[in-house]
Amino acid sequence: MTTRLPVRFAAAFALLLTQVAAQSQIRPGPWTSASKVPEGWVVHNTKNYHIQSQCGLDKAKRLGEHMEVMNAVYRRMFKPSGTGGVKLQTIKVFVDDKAFHAYGAPAGAGAYYSSSDREMVCYDTGKWSDEDKEQAAATGKETAKDRLARRLGDFEDMMKMDILGCAAHEGWHQYYHWLVVSRVDLPSWINEGVGDYFYTAAPRDGKGKKADLGRIFDGRLRILKAAKAQSRMVPLPEFLRMLQRDYYSNPSICYAQGWAFCQFLLHGAEGKYAKLIPQYVAEIARTTNWEAVQGKVFKGIDLAKLEIEFHAYVDTLKPGVADPMDELEKALGGDDEGGKGAEPLPAGGGKGR
Repeated sequence: MTTRLPVRFAAAFALLLTQVAAQSQIRPGPWTSASKVPEGWVVHNTKNYHIQSQCGLDKAKRLGEHMEVMNAVYRRMFKPSGTGGVKLQTIKVFVDDKAFHAYGAPAGAGAYYSSSDREMVCYDTGKWSDEDKEQAAATGKETAKDRLARRLGDFEDMMKMDILGCAAHEGWHQYYHWLVVSRVDLPSWINEGVGDYFYTAAPRDGKGKKADLGRIFDGRLRILKAAKAQSRMVPLPEFLRMLQRDYYSNPSICYAQGWAFCQFLLHGAEGKYAKLIPQYVAEIARTTNWEAVQGKVFKGIDLAKLEIEFHAYVDTLKPGVADPMDELEKALGGDDEGGKGAEPLPAGGGKGR
């Protein structure tokens, strides 16, 4: 006896097979010949990157320009030991999150780096930080309603993942694995914290591959402020020893704390700790024992005092985007301090891999 699927299920099944077949044609790693480039994709090579784009050549070029700036930043901060030839690093950029996740991206990620396939993978999130924001011409005094609407719009935009920021974060992971060559893990505070530090980098106008670093990551900072107010920050000695599994078990707070701690080391305490992170990566490139490296780098530093300095530094940080809740509280005649006891919001920028 022959069993037939209803027409609607047969059509859906055929569509699923078509989608699976299309994704299977997208090969990991570099595409070394035109025959390997799937339909609808283009390839754009820069000095250091082999960019495969499903969203056109223009966006591939914009992504390439940003990553060349970031590559120069990575190299200045974490200098390579040799001067060997350049092997292009692969970057795939999908047209949307659906195609991105169909390829195998982790849930909740805006981008990821695969050490096995040696490629960084991202998608067009719709937010590109290189785009100039056109300010509407003022037509008169801004009303409370207009101000609330503007703040809500700014806050919503802040929470979106920026494709260039995600690429800069994952580009750090890609660069680290190129720099170290062998598979040497880093504690997550420096692995993910440095990635988030680079997320906010903004290339400078003019000649030279330089970027403004140390800008505030608003999404992370808001979470950290809430965590600190609720005494939910991870104690520093424990935090410094967290590897990926433990870090991911409390990602919202850990990512925020990792970004802020790296920000503090690189820009706080009047530069007292600014060389610690570059020294850490230089040492880890020479050995496979991160515990020995961590002991050497933090030798002579009182972690209890360091933690006090770090917490004090966090108190000085101010968000760059105004909280619309403040304006709403004013409109309702409530306390401007409303919302402090709320659960932390999810951070913009996504979770790196």
